[in-house]
Amino acid sequence: MSTDFKSAEQKLNEVLNKFRDVDPDLRFMALNDLNKLLVEHQLILNKVNHYSDQVTTILLEALNDVNTDVQNQSLHCFSPLVGVLEDQEVVKVIDRLREPTTNKSSITTSIQTMAICEVLKNINLKYKTTGALMSDLLLPQVFENTVIHSLDTMEILTVLLQNLGNTISHENLVRLYEVLISTIFKGETIVAKKAIAALGHLSTYLEVSDAENLLQKIHATNVTSYESIVLKLLTYISLVKENFPLFEQHFTGFLQEVFDKLYLDQTDLDDDQIKIDDVRYEALNLVDVLLLERGSLTESRDKILTICKRFLVYDPYSNDMDEDEYDFSDPEFSDEDYDEVDANDDNSWKLRKQSARIITTLIKISPEALQDVYSSGIFECLLSTVADSSDAVSFEKIATLDTIVQTSLKLYTKRSGRKRTNSDALMSDKDEDPLAVLQEHRSEIVDKFITELDAVKNNGSTKYNYLLNFFQNFNELADDLKPLLACVRKHNFGINLDLLKFYSAMLQNNDIGFFGSEFQYIVELVNSGLSNKNHITVTNSMDTAVDLLNLTYNETLTNSIFEIAANAKNDSVVRNNAIQTLGSLKTLPPQKIEELLELLAATLKYDPIAISTIDAITQLAEIYGPAINVPAVPSIVQTYTEFISNPVFLSHTIESLVEISQYTDIDSSIGDSLLKVFENDVYQSQVLRILSHLNYDKQKLQTIFLQAASIDEVDETALLEVSSKIGSDLIPTLEQHSDNPKNIKILANIVINENLRDYVEAKESELAQHINSSFNIRLLGYIGQVMPLTTSIKQLQSFFSEDETKFYAAESLGRLISTNPESYLPEFLERITANQDRCLLLITIKQVLKINKSLPFETYLTIWNTLFDILKQEEVIDEALTRIASQDVGLILVNNSDTGFFYQQASEFLKTDNCVILFTVIAAIKFILAYDNIFTADLVDPLLLQVFAQIENEDLEVKQVSIVTLMTALNNQFTILIPHLVVVLPYVYNELGAKKQYEESIQIGPFKHKIDKALEVRKNAFEILYKLTLNHNLLKNVDFNEVLTNVVNYGLKADIISISSLIIIKLLAFDDVILSPETRAKLSAGIDKLLNSIKKKEDQQKDSKEEQETKATLISLRNEIFQEDYLK
Repeated sequence: MSTDFKSAEQKLNEVLNKFRDVDPDLRFMALNDLNKLLVEHQLILNKVNHYSDQVTTILLEALNDVNTDVQNQSLHCFSPLVGVLEDQEVVKVIDRLREPTTNKSSITTSIQTMAICEVLKNINLKYKTTGALMSDLLLPQVFENTVIHSLDTMEILTVLLQNLGNTISHENLVRLYEVLISTIFKGETIVAKKAIAALGHLSTYLEVSDAENLLQKIHATNVTSYESIVLKLLTYISLVKENFPLFEQHFTGFLQEVFDKLYLDQTDLDDDQIKIDDVRYEALNLVDVLLLERGSLTESRDKILTICKRFLVYDPYSNDMDEDEYDFSDPEFSDEDYDEVDANDDNSWKLRKQSARIITTLIKISPEALQDVYSSGIFECLLSTVADSSDAVSFEKIATLDTIVQTSLKLYTKRSGRKRTNSDALMSDKDEDPLAVLQEHRSEIVDKFITELDAVKNNGSTKYNYLLNFFQNFNELADDLKPLLACVRKHNFGINLDLLKFYSAMLQNNDIGFFGSEFQYIVELVNSGLSNKNHITVTNSMDTAVDLLNLTYNETLTNSIFEIAANAKNDSVVRNNAIQTLGSLKTLPPQKIEELLELLAATLKYDPIAISTIDAITQLAEIYGPAINVPAVPSIVQTYTEFISNPVFLSHTIESLVEISQYTDIDSSIGDSLLKVFENDVYQSQVLRILSHLNYDKQKLQTIFLQAASIDEVDETALLEVSSKIGSDLIPTLEQHSDNPKNIKILANIVINENLRDYVEAKESELAQHINSSFNIRLLGYIGQVMPLTTSIKQLQSFFSEDETKFYAAESLGRLISTNPESYLPEFLERITANQDRCLLLITIKQVLKINKSLPFETYLTIWNTLFDILKQEEVIDEALTRIASQDVGLILVNNSDTGFFYQQASEFLKTDNCVILFTVIAAIKFILAYDNIFTADLVDPLLLQVFAQIENEDLEVKQVSIVTLMTALNNQFTILIPHLVVVLPYVYNELGAKKQYEESIQIGPFKHKIDKALEVRKNAFEILYKLTLNHNLLKNVDFNEVLTNVVNYGLKADIISISSLIIIKLLAFDDVILSPETRAKLSAGIDKLLNSIKKKEDQQKDSKEEQETKATLISLRNEIFQEDYLK
C-alpha cells in the first residue's frame, strides 16, 4: 500500500477537477480513478483527515448525479471508503445518506439506501460503541409505524441485522421482531418477504426465553388465508435455518404445523387448488429444512415417507392418485402439452419435485432409512414416474435414485468388508446386502432409462447428459449393458465430457464380454476425441482411453496417444497429459513397454515435459516390475544422474530411482551423487533404498548405514534394506552399537535372511549363561518370530526378576507366543491372574495383540475376561498396570471392529463404580482416539458421552483421564466430537473452578501452603475451551458468550491466568461475542485484584519470577481490552 503523500494528493486533485466536468463520461472515469485511489492510497487517506472529507463529499454528490452510470460507479467506491474513515466519520456518512427524503411507502430501493447497505456490509469498526450509535440512528424510522411499508427501510434493517445485530439492545430486538411480524402479515408482499429474511437474522441474537414469546406472537396472528399461511411457513423456515438451536424445543410443533398444512384429507379438487398447493409446497420445504437442521426425524420417518410417496405422483387434476397406475410417460402428459401451460395454472410439479428432494435429504442424513425407502415401495414409485412432464421433476427424481444407488453402494462396501459374526445372524439378507434390490430391478432401471433416452428431443442434450450421469454410480450392468450402449450410440449428441465419463464408468465396472460389438464403436469414438483440435476434448478422451486400455489392450488407441506424446508440435500441456496417460496403462505387451521407454528416454530431455516423463517411468516400474529392464533404461539413468543436481527434478528423480533400481541393474557410479543428496539431509530414506540395489562399495555402505541409523527421520525399512545388502559383514558393527534399539532389529533381520543358525545357537548359549542378557533377550525375541529357538517361555520369564531385563523379556516373550498363540496362550492366560508379575505379562499380551491382528474371537474373549479379572482384584489405580491394560483393551477393540460385542462390553463397564475398571476403559478409548487410522467411528461414537460423563466423577484420577480423553478427541477426532459438545461443555465448565475436596495443605518450613490437586484438570478444562475458540467458525452449536462468561468467572486466578487470558482475547475478537456490562465489571475487578496482590508481594520483596510473568500477562490483558471508554 502506497505511502506517497504527494502522489496521493496530486491524484485526488485530478479526480476532483475531472468530477466537476459536465461530461458524464468524464465524471464516471473520475469515480473509477477514485476507486483505485481509495485502494492504493488507503493508508494516506486514513491518516490525513481532510482527504477523506473531500472523498466523502464527492461520493455523496455523485449519488444524486443525473447519470445512472455515475451513480452506480459511486456505489462501488463506498466499500473501500469504509476502510479509510474513522468510526465517527462513518456515522456522519450514514446520517447524511439518510437526509434525502424518500417515499415511505415506496416498494423500490433508492440509491442512498444502496449506499447505506454498502457501508454497513463493509464496516470494520474500531469501537463497538459506534455500532450502537449507528443502530440508534437507523432504528427510529423502523419504529415509526407498527408495519414497515418502505422497501428502503426494510433493506437497511436487514443489512443492519446481518452486520451490526450484536450492537442492538435486547429491548430493541424485542420491539423489532414485533414490527417484523406485523409487517410479514400486514405489509406489501415484497416487503413482507424481506421481513421474513430479516426476522431470521434477528433470531440469531435472541435468547432462549425470547423464542417462546416470538412464536406466540406469530400464532396470535390467527392467519386463515392461504397466502398468509404461506408467509407463516416461510417465517418458520427462515427461523429454523438461521437459528435452529433456539427453536429446537418447538420442533414437534413445527412438524405438526407441516402435517396440518399438507391438507392430507383433501380428495376433491378445490376452487383454490393452486393456493392450497402453494401452502403444501412450503410445508414440504419446512420438512426438508427440519431434516437438514435436526439431522434425523426417526420418530416421524414413516409418516414423512408416506407423505412423500403420495406427492411423488401428485396431480390434482386426476381423479386417481394411485402411484402404481399413474404414468407420466403417457402421451397425455407430453412435453408439448405442458410447455404451453402457465406455471400459475399448475404448480403441482413443485410438490413432486420437493417430495423427491426430501427423500434424498432423508437418505443422506439417515442412511438407515434406505431400507424403509425400499420396503415402502418408494423406490419403485420413483422409477415408474421418472418420466415426468416437468424436466425439473424428472431431474430431481433421477438425483434421488442416484442417492439411493450411492448409499446402497456405501452400505454394501462397509458391510462386505466385515467378517460375519454371530451378532449378524439377526440381520436379513436384504440388510446384509443393500444392493440386492437394485440388482433385482437392474433390467427395469435400464429399460426405463432407455425409454427416457429415446424420448429426448434433438435439442435435449441437457436431459440426455443428465440421464447419462445417473450411470456414474449405477454401473455394474452385466447383460443389461449392451442395449443401453446401443441406445446411447443411437442418440449421441456428439462427444462431450458427460458421454466420456459414462463410457469410463462402464469400462471400469464391466467385463469386456458384456460390451459386444459396441466396444469397437467406443474405441472409434475415443480415438476421434484424441484427434480433436480442442485440447479439453483430447484430455477428457485420454481419461476414457485409460479405462478402455486397462480393460484390454488396443493398438489403435495406444498408437494415437504415442503420437500425441511424441509430436514436438503439440502443446506441452497436451503432451504432458499423453505421457501421464501412457504411464498409467496396465495392459501393454512387452514390445510396447520397450517402445514406450524409448519414447520416454527421448521426452526426458525436454524440460517442459520432463517431470511428467519421470513420473510415467516411475508408474511403469510400479506396474510392470522386471519387464522394464530394457535397453532404454541406461539412457534414462544417465539423464537422471544429471537431474539429481537440479532441485526442480530432484524429488521426482529420487522417487523414480527407488522404483526402477529394484528391477534393473543401475550403474553404481550414480551412488556418489546420491551420497551428496543424503549429506544434504534430504530424501535420506529413499537414497538408502536406491543404494541397497546398487553394486556399491560395502565399506561406504557401512559408513552411511551407521550415520543413518542415528537419524530418527530415516525409515526403518530403508535401514533393513541397506543392512540386507551389506549382510553378515555388518554384524560386528551392529553388536558394537547395540545401544541403538534399531540396530538390534536390523541385526535380527540379517540373521534371519542369511539363516545364521550357528550365530543363533551362540546367542542362546550366552543367554543361558546370563551373558549380555539385555541384548540377547531382545535379539532372540525378534529372531524367534521367524526362526525356531531352543530358548523357552519359562527361561524368558526367569528374567522378570531382574530390573535390567524384565521389560525386554516381557516383550520378547510376546513375540515368541505370537508365533503360535493358539498353543501358548491358554496355559499362559491361566497363570497370569495370580502372578505377581502380571504387569509384565500384560506387556507380553500387548505384543501378541500387536503382532496377531486376527486371532479367533474366542481367544480375544479369553484375553478380555482375563484382563478384567485382574483389574477387579485391584483396589486402587496402579498407573503402570492400568496403562498397559488399557492398551490391551484398546487393541482388542480395534482388532474386533467388525463386531460390536466388545464395545457393548466396554459400555457396560463404563457404568460400574469400580474406579480401576472405569479408568482402564476410558484410557482404552483415549488410546483408540489417538490413532485416527485404526478405529471405527460408528462403534466408538456411542461410548463417547459415557466417557465424557465421567469428567464429573469424584475420583480425581478417573476425572483426569476422562478430561484428557476429551482433549484427545478434540485434537485427533474433531468431527465426531462436534455433535456432543452441547452435552459435554457443561462438564467442562464445572471443572473450571477450584473445589475444596481437592485442596490440600502442605507444610513448607514454618508455613502451610494450600495446593490444588485438581489443578491439571482445571488447566485441561481451560485448554479445551481454548481449542474450541480456534475452531470458532465451525462450531454453530457452541455459545461462545457462555464460554466467555465462564472463563471470566473462573479464570482470573494466578495459577490459570496465562491460558484464560488467551481465551478471553480470542473470544472478544469474534463478532458474535458481546462483553456484557456485568462480565466487563467482573473482568476489570478480577484483573485489578490480582495485580494488587502481586503489588503487595513486590512491596514486601516476596514476588517470584512466576508472579512477574503473571503480572505481565494481566497488564497485557488489560491493555488489550480496556482503553478509555470503549471495547476494542
